[in-house]
Parts: sequence; C-alpha cells; structure tokens
Amino acid sequence: MDELELLARALPDAPPLSPEAVSRARARFVADGARVRPATGRSRPRVWAWTLSAGVATAAMVIAVTLVANLVSAPAQVLVQPRNNELLELADRVERLPEQRGAYWREVIITGSRFSAGGYDLFARQRLERTAPLDTAERSILQTSTSSAFPASAVDERAWRAAGAPTRIKLPCSKKGAPAAKCEQMRVTDQLHVCGWRDGDDAQVGNSSVAALTLADLAAIPADRDGLLAKLRDYHRIWERRGFKQPFADFVPQAGNLLSMPIRPQLRAAILRLLAELPGTKVYGTATDPLGRPALSVTFTRDTGQPQTPGPKSPRARTFLDMATGAALAQTSWGGSGGDILTYYSAQAPGTGWIANRPTPPKSCKAK
Repeated sequence: MDELELLARALPDAPPLSPEAVSRARARFVADGARVRPATGRSRPRVWAWTLSAGVATAAMVIAVTLVANLVSAPAQVLVQPRNNELLELADRVERLPEQRGAYWREVIITGSRFSAGGYDLFARQRLERTAPLDTAERSILQTSTSSAFPASAVDERAWRAAGAPTRIKLPCSKKGAPAAKCEQMRVTDQLHVCGWRDGDDAQVGNSSVAALTLADLAAIPADRDGLLAKLRDYHRIWERRGFKQPFADFVPQAGNLLSMPIRPQLRAAILRLLAELPGTKVYGTATDPLGRPALSVTFTRDTGQPQTPGPKSPRARTFLDMATGAALAQTSWGGSGGDILTYYSAQAPGTGWIANRPTPPKSCKAK
C-alpha cells in the first residue's frame, strides 16, 4: 500500500489533493527516506521496518498538514460547489413548506408580445384569468381582456410621443389582401379593463407543454425522482403517438412548466432537483421578472427555451422562480443580435393561488 492509498483510507471524506500538494509531499518523503541508511546485522531489519513506517507516517502527516493548509486557503476548484447549487438549496427550502389547498385554483396570467409600429416598438398585452374547481361537478370560469399596447421602453415611449401619441395602432392584417381600413386596431394604454367571461367545461390548468393536466392529474404525479421520471415518460409517449419526434432527454426540461401549476411543495422540490442535474440547466442569479418582482433567473433547456407546446424553440428563454416557494413567476423569450431584447413574456400575476369561494366576474365584464 503506498502512502497516498494509506491516507485515502484514513481520510475517506477528504477532497482530492491538488497535483502541487502531492508533489511537495512526495518530495518531502523522498528526502526523508534518502537520509535513512539501513544498518547490517540481524536486528537491523526491524529498525529499517520501523524507520520506513515512520517515513510513511511522516509523509502522511506532511500530506495531511498540506491538506489542512489547502482547506484554509483553497482555490475555487478545490472547494467547488455542487452544480446549480442555488436550485438545490431552493428545493431544500421548498420541500419543508406546508401544502396549501382551497376549493378553487385561480391563475391570473399577463402576456406580452413585442411588435413594431410607426418607427417604435410596443408590447401587445392581454390578461387571462382562469378558475378551476376541485369539485369536477362545477364548471370552470375563464375571463379574458381585450389586447392593448404600450411602449416597450423609455426610448420607444419618446418616439411614440413624437409621433403624436396615437391612442390606437393598426396591426398587420391577418388576411392577405384585406383593405387597410379593415385591419384590426389596438388601443395604446396601460389599462386592461375591457374583458369577457364564460363558463367552461375544460378543467385543465396551466399550459399543455407537458400534458393536458387537471388538478387531479397534478395531485397524482409522484414526488420522488424515479416516479417523476416515469410519469414524464408516460406524457412523452402521448406526444410520440401524436407524431412528436423530440427525444425524451429533450422533453424532460418541459417539467419546468409544472412549476407554475398548483403542485404540492414536495413535488416542486423533486422537479427542481431533477432540473438541476440536467446538462442544459443554467442559473443566472437574482433578476427582476417582467412584472418587477425579484426572482431567480434560470434556463432549463440546452439552447433556447420552453415553448408553450412542443415545437420550434425561441431564440433565448428564461424562467423566473419565486425564491420562497419555487413557483415559476414568469417565462420570457429574448431576441435581437445580442439576445438582449425581450420579445415575449407570460407571467403569473398577483391574485394567482388557491381561493375558498367561487369568484364573481366584475360588472365591467361581458358574458360570452
């Protein structure tokens, strides 16, 4: 057994030594051994054996002292943190949270899409509110606002004002050859008052990027890694039967879309841990989401993002996670030559969560 193997067995939990530390320790060991001269005679071999053992012990002590010294002033590569450690820490916190439940799950979504008009950029924005009952005998409620637009930045607002601050913007016609007068117009305002509401039979919550999921479906997803992966394989097979060709490894990051849905904390923690180990996951640190809230900015896919349904990917995507609950607050797409222009966002607005009573649509909403 050489001295390094002996030390490894004595200190099984110690981090590996750097090549420099090993070289210094070996040099000390060789130097000490060179000063030892075995004598002749019958009793000499015992002295040599003891001296050699002392030399090995000395070398081990030198390496151990070097190890301790390295721990005090170790470079980053020695005291390396686990990959995507912020996600793992978030998962540990989330797992300890109590489960919340109500009679209805209400999600309020604000979407924004960037477009150009009149020499400046605007965001077309819409508000959607969906309320799903736990009791499947009840019907869901869907409320939607009409789309409105507002300048995408301070520079765009100045250009919009320089153009006379028009209150309505004509959008490109959806039908080719349609007269310009027939093209849809959008109000330029930061208000989203006008809306419509209707009862629905669709009990689905969230988007369908993983599957068309109800509250009961979400409650049945296992909260352990193997069970979660098995369920994701089931969902992937459904997409395959529909002609979807994406490999399972590329489908797994779609599990990040479950983080915006009403799932129990233990399942949310399992998803965060699964995503943390994927090669395409990257954590960018704290950032501000499109609604101005501090969040943890992450990417869950190798090159571009999380489409609402499997298909073409966006130029660059970010997911913003609530640092207390692990819930996905928003998803964004970025474009431009430098990938620094926000082109689309979908955000969970305040008001999203479990409620006890069936909501009553406001009087300003018209029934459909």
